[in-house]
Amino acid sequence: MKLPEITRLSLFVFFSLAAIGSSFAQPAAPATVAELPGFYWVTFKDKAGTPFSIKKPEAFLSQKALDRRKKTDTPVTAQDLPVNPKYVAQLQDNGAGIQYTSRWFNAATVTATAEVIKQLEKLPCVASVTFVGKAPVASVWKNKAPEGTFDAERKAVSIDSLHYGYADQQIKQMNGHNLHALGHRGNGITVAVLDGGFTSADKHYVFDSLRTKNLLFPARDFVDNDWQVCESSSHGMQVLSVMGANQPGVLVGAAPNAAYVLVKTEDVRSEYRVEECNWIAGLEYADSLGADIVNSSLGYTTFTDKTMDYQYSSLNGTSDASKAAELATARGMIVVNSAGNEGDSDWKYVGVPADSKGAFSIGAVDSKGKKAGFSSFGPTADGRIKPDVSAAGSRVMSASSSSNQLRPASGTSLSAPLVSGMIAALWSAFPEKTNIEIMDAVRKSGSQAHAPDNELGYGIPDFVRAFELLKGKLQERP
Repeated sequence: MKLPEITRLSLFVFFSLAAIGSSFAQPAAPATVAELPGFYWVTFKDKAGTPFSIKKPEAFLSQKALDRRKKTDTPVTAQDLPVNPKYVAQLQDNGAGIQYTSRWFNAATVTATAEVIKQLEKLPCVASVTFVGKAPVASVWKNKAPEGTFDAERKAVSIDSLHYGYADQQIKQMNGHNLHALGHRGNGITVAVLDGGFTSADKHYVFDSLRTKNLLFPARDFVDNDWQVCESSSHGMQVLSVMGANQPGVLVGAAPNAAYVLVKTEDVRSEYRVEECNWIAGLEYADSLGADIVNSSLGYTTFTDKTMDYQYSSLNGTSDASKAAELATARGMIVVNSAGNEGDSDWKYVGVPADSKGAFSIGAVDSKGKKAGFSSFGPTADGRIKPDVSAAGSRVMSASSSSNQLRPASGTSLSAPLVSGMIAALWSAFPEKTNIEIMDAVRKSGSQAHAPDNELGYGIPDFVRAFELLKGKLQERP
């Protein structure tokens, strides 16, 4: 049986990257908490002696990733090379456990004791070692049914129907229904979803269509360093349903025909900067597979360890996660990130990596198009407008992990995937366009494109207007 494209890519990247060391190989059984008291971000001084070459990028990037770069005329550089496997081996030989490595930052996230860290700091290949979090206390993942869930009767409706069911208002607010009616629903676009877990994504009935069409790929868990992502939290599954659900008459998402790669980067048991390291690894993984869009309904401002907290002055795109978003954008991807839910708190502002110059950051509005009180504000510390655009974020209908139910949920975690899905639908109409051209059209289609602000950005996008702008049939709003 012929494998679908993204499956072949996943297998290709797994087997080719496994050659660089155990950081990409099938992980061993996790050690006990006592053995792994801390996570550390280890950067290397160089990539000298690496067996990889920019002349043979197919050894570490899929053809789809290379084709995406070709469209934006972005060459493969030394920054894209995997870390030197000999350096990784030296960390292991000195007692460090390897979680994963980072090509773009020439780094590795490791688990180690304080004594081991002293040895790592002496290695000639090591440039720096930074503590990024404690190992979490072992716990059994549990998922309770959220309040407000309800059973939705399945309808006898054609799978190609545009009957959105409970998603009707949230799609129509962006004129998404009319773009879909033109036949553009995400075909050929790959969306990587970075989140905290996807409980029930492998069995909820609203994803039956994705599974039937081989468009759903539970791919990689960078938290537990394994390949099981349908666990730990239903948040990612809810996010996915806003984009990929396809149960006509019940719930139809913004891009029901796109392919989805599920990547777990968020540890819901605690909050440390290691989660940003996980996020970077997930983003690089999405790049290697050739993902077109990354949806990240995640953000970082304060942590369990208060010495790690960001200040508003930090929101200038210079954190590693924010720089990673910019690097991904430079390589042809669109990184859609929720602005944050701190609008009515003391913090108020967007977080990391929503502050990135490369992130397409999404605020939230209510059913009347007014800013949701919780939606985080811009500007960034260096004065840039954020969010970029806004979409429905109050009582957005999504799937629940409990017994195939649905539930209304609120937050920019929901507005971001609505925009991600509609961008996938739009981009499927213009596969020859670059990520910059697509993002520019979406901004210019916004309800307040003539006067963007730091509450809603360029406003609520009109995806038919963006479509017409890309076709050259419309002028920008006066």
